[in-house]
This record gives sequence, C-alpha cells and structure tokens, in this order.
Amino acid sequence: MLHARCNGTFLYRWLPWLLGHNGFSRGAKIKAIKSVQTLYDRKKQKFHREAFETSTDPIIQSQMYTPEALKTMNLSRLCHYLVSFGLQTPELMDRYAARAEELAASLDSEQFALILNAMSRASHRHDGMLQSFSKRMLPKLPLFIPRDLARVCLAYAKLQERDEVLFRRLALEMPHKLPLFDGRDLQMVARAFAKLLIRDDLLFDDIADEVIRRPQDLDHASLLVIASAFARFNIRTQRLWPVLGEWLLQSHLDFSAQDVGAVFNAFSTVDFEHKELFQTLLLSLSQEPLLSEASPSTLCLTFNAMVRLNWPRGHEAMEGLNVLVDKVSGRLADFDPVGLTQLLHACARFRPLQKKTQLVEGILEQCGEKIQEFPAQSLSLLVNSCARLQQKDVNLLTKVAKSAAPLLPEFTPQALAVTAYGFAKLEVRSEILFYLLAEQIVQKIPLFSGQGIGMVLQAYGKLHIDNKRLVQTCRKHLRSLSDELTLWEVDAIEDGFKQLDALDSWTETLLLNLRRQLSTAQAENWTIMC
Repeated sequence: MLHARCNGTFLYRWLPWLLGHNGFSRGAKIKAIKSVQTLYDRKKQKFHREAFETSTDPIIQSQMYTPEALKTMNLSRLCHYLVSFGLQTPELMDRYAARAEELAASLDSEQFALILNAMSRASHRHDGMLQSFSKRMLPKLPLFIPRDLARVCLAYAKLQERDEVLFRRLALEMPHKLPLFDGRDLQMVARAFAKLLIRDDLLFDDIADEVIRRPQDLDHASLLVIASAFARFNIRTQRLWPVLGEWLLQSHLDFSAQDVGAVFNAFSTVDFEHKELFQTLLLSLSQEPLLSEASPSTLCLTFNAMVRLNWPRGHEAMEGLNVLVDKVSGRLADFDPVGLTQLLHACARFRPLQKKTQLVEGILEQCGEKIQEFPAQSLSLLVNSCARLQQKDVNLLTKVAKSAAPLLPEFTPQALAVTAYGFAKLEVRSEILFYLLAEQIVQKIPLFSGQGIGMVLQAYGKLHIDNKRLVQTCRKHLRSLSDELTLWEVDAIEDGFKQLDALDSWTETLLLNLRRQLSTAQAENWTIMC
C-alpha cells in the first residue's frame, strides 16, 4: 500500500514536469523561429531597421576606398574585389600599390599573387611596387603553391616587367612542382616566359614532359597557348609536337577562326607538318561559320604559315585554299597596309598563289590607293614582293619612292638593301631615291652584313649609279667582315664592284684570298662528311 502511494506521488509530481519539459523545448524552437522571421520581416527593432535602410556606399568607402588603413589580408582581398567589380580608377590603384609596397615585407604568397593579378587585370603598372615585390618574393618562393607561381608569372608578363633575376629564380623553383600544376597553370607559365622573351630550356623541357604525360588535362585553349609559346622560341621538341597535333585535332570543333590561324602559325614556325590536322583546319576555315569570322589578320597569318610549310599540296586542300583566296579577294579593302604587304609577300613566295592574278592585281591596286599610310618596313617589303613577282608597275613604284624618301631614317639595314635591290631588279631608276639611300647606307654601314653589302653594290652597279662615297665606305667595311663572309657573299661583292668599275687591286687581292680560304674550308668539310 505504501509502495503504491510512493509511485503515485512520484508520477503525480514528476510526470507533468517531464512532459512539460519536452513540450516547452518544442514550443521554444517554434517560438524562436517565429521570432526571427518576425524580426526580419517586420523590422520591429530599430537596429535592424537602420541596417536595412542604410546605403552600402559608406560601408564600402570606409574599407575599399581607404587602402591606407588596410592590413595585408584585407588589402589583397579588397584589391581583388575592386578590380573584379570594375570599380578601379588609376588614382585608387596607385594608392593600393603604394600601400602594398609598404606592406610587402609582411605579405604571404597568396597575397602577393592576388595583388599582382588585380594590378595586371586593371593594366595598372606601379614600378615601386613591382621592384619591392621582386625583392621580397625571392626568399619566399619555396612557399608559393603552383597557382600563385602561375599568377605571378602571368602578372609580370601582362605588366611587361621583364625581371630576369626573378624569372630565373622562378625557373629553378617550378620544375619539381610542375606535376602539381593544372593545365591552365602550365599554359600561364609558358605564356609569361614567351611574352617576356625569357628562354629557359630546362623549364620548357619539363613543361613539355608534363604535356606529353597528361595532355587530357589541357583544354584546346591551353594546348594552343603552349604551342605558341614553344614556337616563339622555336623549340622543336620531337616528342611534343605530335602530341599537340593529335590533341588539337581532337578538339578542332572548339576552334575559332583566330585559333586556326594561331595553330598554323605555331606549327609552321617550328616547321612541323601534321597533314591531318592542317587539312581539317583548312576545310573548317573555308566553311561557315569560321569563314565569316576570319579577320584580315587571321587570313594573313594563315597564308604566310602555308608559305613557310609549302602546303597545301592535295586536291581537296587546294579547294579549301581557293575558297580562302576568293574570300580575301573580295575583302581587300578591309586590309591595312601591313596586311596588304604580308599578303603580297605570301603570293610572291608561294607558287599556287602566284597564279592567282586577280588576287595579286587587287593587292597592288589597294597598295596604290593606301601608299601614304605605309610604314617604312611595309614599303621595303612591297618593293621586294614586286621584284619577286616581276610586277613592274611604274606608277606604283614611283609612289613608293616618294613615300619612302622621308621615311628612310626608319629603315633597317636589311630594308635599305632590299629596297635598293628590288628597284634594280625591276630596272626602275630613281636618282633622288638612290642618293638618299646611299646616305642612309653610309650612316648605318657598321650594321650591314656581307649579304647586304653585296645586294647594295649589285643594285647600284646594275642601274649604273656611281656613288663614290658609298663605294669607298663599302670597301672599308669589307675589311671588318673578312672573317664572316661566305663564298656566295664574296662572289656577290666582287660582282658588284665589277659592275661599278670600282674593283681596285687591293680589294681584288682580298677577295681572292678569301675565296681560296673558303674553298679550302669547304673542301675539308666535304672530306670529313664523306
């Protein structure tokens, strides 16, 4: 009886509390959820109401627009956000760069990379920051992860900061980390070194090994960038180019017209022919939609690449070339002077294009109309191409002579020699032009090679233009070139002096001795080879 009363008392006192405890917890959760919802829906409290109604500009300005008050982490983060949201201005980026220069000693690898990446995306260069970063990053390079290394390389390339000491150190640091680089990081590194013209054969060999080992990790854009970078240095790694060709062929459907031109240019630079890839790309470029997308620069690049490759040769590929020729012939008015001379140069060197009379005549007509816009090197290339094609257009060449006269100080030694030789080959005589050419040649004679001297002397000799000062200068320069001349150059120089009736006994003896030495050396080389 007592036991029953105790149990009853226990249940009477504690059971409602236990049930009430569970019920209270469940009710408290529901009430809390409702309270939060009510709080943000109705904005009952003043603090939250002000937060909702306040503009974000003062908040942003207090941090993003006051870099002088930021520490390392916030500085790199907000600099990145500033550029990502397109809020940067030159003055503000200068302030960020100045602050980054002050904090350079305390920045870590990721912060270096973020700030440099933001500056490069904004195309904002700050010499003080770059110099400080170069100094501070060197001892910290072992701590950089692959992504940060790639970002630093590409940022320096975009900002055109050619810090060879830093990049040599980067080239030593990266090879053992290359297996951890993804495809995009690999192409960023290759692109940066190529853009800054800093060649490191060991690094590029390691990059080639990574591409050969895992080409599936690279998309078509990364493969194309790597191909262009290797072509920039004319690196002809035998195992790499077949792999690039096969994987580019598999992804050719993703190519734009510009990509097709870049592929042709890269493979032609290293003189590697991948027939299946070339034929596929040429047919793609000769069909829509790529045919309409192709810009004049892309078409020029493609034609000159075909010239270097001496391709196409098959019937199907020639049909694609004919389609491109028709396209170019109808768009010659869209080409600038540089593009016109590149096209004419391609026609002069590639036999299938030499037969396209309509194309050649159209190019010459456009050159005549735009001759006043031609830069110095384009004028020289125009004369050389006309000489190769045997296009003796006197009216055009007269315009070239008038346009070239004030631009002659800008001509390189090679351009001066080619211009004189081209006019002579076409037998177009311009006394004023050749007098001005002689003055420039005399001034730049230390930069002339034996081939250039031979071309100049032959040109003046063929047109019977006797310039005593030019002949005497060439004779003096011949002494300094005696150890560098080839047998062909000796013959060309002697022929030029003879045509000008300027071959004195001293020059004749010197050329005779050089010919004997070169003939003996050539015979010895043949003996060794046999």
